[in-house]
Amino acid sequence: MHRLLAALSVLAITCGCGGGAAAGRNTTAASSAGESVSVLASAGPTTTVDVAANPGAPDGSSAVAAAAPLPERVVVEGAVDLEVEDPERAADGLRGEIERLGGRVVSEKVDGAARSWRAQIRVRLPPERVDEVVAWLDRQGEITSKRIEAADVSRTLFDQELALTNLTATLERLRKLLDGGGLSMQDILGVEREMSRLRGEIDRIKGEKRWLEDRVAFATLDVQVSRRDGAVMSPRTKVYPGPRLAALTLFDPDGRMRTRLGGGFAMHIVIPRITLEIDVFDDVEASADHPAEGHAVLATYGAAMYSDFLGRGKRRFLNPYLGFRLGYGYLDYNAFAVQGELGVELFKHEYVMVDASVRATGLFGADDVDAGLVSGASIVFAF
Repeated sequence: MHRLLAALSVLAITCGCGGGAAAGRNTTAASSAGESVSVLASAGPTTTVDVAANPGAPDGSSAVAAAAPLPERVVVEGAVDLEVEDPERAADGLRGEIERLGGRVVSEKVDGAARSWRAQIRVRLPPERVDEVVAWLDRQGEITSKRIEAADVSRTLFDQELALTNLTATLERLRKLLDGGGLSMQDILGVEREMSRLRGEIDRIKGEKRWLEDRVAFATLDVQVSRRDGAVMSPRTKVYPGPRLAALTLFDPDGRMRTRLGGGFAMHIVIPRITLEIDVFDDVEASADHPAEGHAVLATYGAAMYSDFLGRGKRRFLNPYLGFRLGYGYLDYNAFAVQGELGVELFKHEYVMVDASVRATGLFGADDVDAGLVSGASIVFAF
């Protein structure tokens, strides 16, 4: 039991709670006269602390005679905002420049696809190359914002190394104590619990040390590249205007011309089918069979729907649809026009559409009523 108490006393003296910088500061170097203790820092030249007996001290305590300075370890981070004429080309060039300097791109986000107008890029590169990259960016356009920061982490890395040294030594002492035998089961369990805790603490410090050393080895630079003249938006269609051919056929002409040819203008407000159309039909000169007739006009506004069972309007060819339209009509009198529509999109593309339809038409005037069919075809273009 006295061996376990001695080991735990050593543990309390050497590492306290076993963590990071505190472990380094709480370490007591117990040595005889003329003895020296060397501590290796995480990188760079070895840092040596000489501890010698003080002959003038009545209690024989030690004092630090000399200590070499710690090697400087710096974490470099920065951010640059750049305005250029072509962000996508600048982003491609930056990737090549970073690879040439021994770095790597760790994340990249480009907004605007082929017509890119903003790119956000994070790069890792050797710290001594940061100035070269900033100078290269300055040649590509105008730097509107720049921030470069350097944080000295030498003491943190040194304390982590000290903590690892002390924790490893304590762990080895406990292992020897356990291997020596003569302990009760309760003592053995206590030593093993303490060894497990020490292993966890060692792994944690090693992980933090590796992460910090990686940040020292490679600087982190966030570069935002934007278009100098602002956003370039992808073109988006507002309306689809185009010409239209049509024919008006009356069911009961009552001595008038039964069929008239004409044409006009069609405009799709959106696709799917919301449309505004104006058809003008030719006038009719007087003859033995027909009296003179002026121009007939139909101006209607309506909407249509696709069939879920027949492609939902997403096919390139032959999309059928049904619609309903209201508007104004003139046929020797002013009338309210009502139409039921059956049509098919012969060809459909992002920039052009060709369709044909047949519409059952009713014209309701103050004293006259007519019914007929309006058949037609139109071609509209994205605008």
